[in-house]
Amino acid sequence: MARSDRVLRLVPGAGGLPGSVRRRDEVPPPVAYAVVDLETTGTSVESDEIVSLAVVRLDAEGVELDRFASLVRPTGPIPPEATSVHGIDDAAVATAPRFAELAGELLALLDRAVFVAHNADFDLSLLEHAFARAGIGYRPAGVACTLDAFRLVEPGEASHRLESLCARHGVPLDEAHDARGDALATVALLRILLARGIAPETVELDHGAYLRLRSRGDARPASEPQVRRVFALARAAGLLAPDGKVDREAVVALVERVAGVSDVDALTREQVQEVYDELEAVAAALPPAVSA
Repeated sequence: MARSDRVLRLVPGAGGLPGSVRRRDEVPPPVAYAVVDLETTGTSVESDEIVSLAVVRLDAEGVELDRFASLVRPTGPIPPEATSVHGIDDAAVATAPRFAELAGELLALLDRAVFVAHNADFDLSLLEHAFARAGIGYRPAGVACTLDAFRLVEPGEASHRLESLCARHGVPLDEAHDARGDALATVALLRILLARGIAPETVELDHGAYLRLRSRGDARPASEPQVRRVFALARAAGLLAPDGKVDREAVVALVERVAGVSDVDALTREQVQEVYDELEAVAAALPPAVSA
């Protein structure tokens, strides 16, 4: 049986998945999973800081081994817009430890574990930067993102936000944007994946395929950012006029060939994904010196 056949059995009746995943019985079990949630001063992984964190360590079967949660005192004030999201203000963290004071305990919980989070790229990047500022290097044994995993196995669902997934799967979520509550909800989602036989650390989501799948049959007009991306991709594909600007006539000709319409602004959300695919294929076919 081909690996893709085994993967598709994880989603009965699915016609295909936007990416790939291995079954748990196909890969060695991890030493542990470390489920992490962070609340921060903002969304910049380079400059923003952690103000609250929670880590739950599980064995390979999803059984809890240990947990830890704490407020964290950043080096600067917490912006009001961040407080409006998670409710943590300067007064709340006035006596909290600095991240460096917690680093040793965190490393013990993360030791040799697969790092798990909902939108793991963001949380992992913030955590790595926090460790680096404390003079500590941290790299996880593996990474599992519950957001990407559920996008892969449930691509047709309307939302994959933590709150939406919890509501859909009957997972309690006491208070959204609370590090401890969000981490425990993510633990429950991880256990659902494990119970389905999925090795979440092997998920590889093809974001382009995911968007195409979600846009299938979507006759709504493409958004302004989506239309702008057509022209950005056209530049990367070398569709340029002599003056170096994007050749709109060449773009229109490509759009007409691919989508059957001559007005780029009239593309549907399904059609714009098809145009993206074609432009990306054209760009990939360019000689390296031209595409650079």
